[in-house]
Amino acid sequence: MKIISAELVATAADFPDFPKDGLPQIALAGRSNAGKSSLINALCGTKSLARSSQTPGKTQLLNFYRINGAFYLVDLPGFGYARVDPSTRFKMEVLLHNYVKEAPELRGLLYLVDSRVTDSPVDHQALEWMLDCERPVLVLAAKADKLKKLALQASLAEIAKNHGLPETPLPVSSSDRTGLDALWSQLMLLIAPD
Repeated sequence: MKIISAELVATAADFPDFPKDGLPQIALAGRSNAGKSSLINALCGTKSLARSSQTPGKTQLLNFYRINGAFYLVDLPGFGYARVDPSTRFKMEVLLHNYVKEAPELRGLLYLVDSRVTDSPVDHQALEWMLDCERPVLVLAAKADKLKKLALQASLAEIAKNHGLPETPLPVSSSDRTGLDALWSQLMLLIAPD
């Protein structure tokens, strides 16, 4: 997909602050430090649209990135919320759950797992909840470039088995752009008019 424009238009703590233009939304979720910001930047062909952090749990609000004036990529707070106090964690969980269950513009969820981590309890719990939310969920295995081909295929099979997924995750890499064309194809299907 050719990116003509990509911009951060809202950083929101609750529904009143969400964009109100009715454009479809695709949310990115994953463990803290899963690589959501890097993936957004890679998809949009930039290094500076979404800010990645060395501190897991940095994203505590919903960040809405408008792409080509046509739809939003929404960066969700990371599951696991490393180094976050209990009060903040509770607010983040309420925000996340309300958004995923109630946002009318939300067309689907991308969930990032690390291709090298096949049995994360945080991923398991998050995926179990998301798959029960009656939203389309596409699981992505990030950092796919870090594994050789046979090891990657074995890892994808283990991730699917350990998390009860109906199919293996789509391998992607923000570094060498593995899987990004296939991911764009899936995104276009999700945001297509009903």
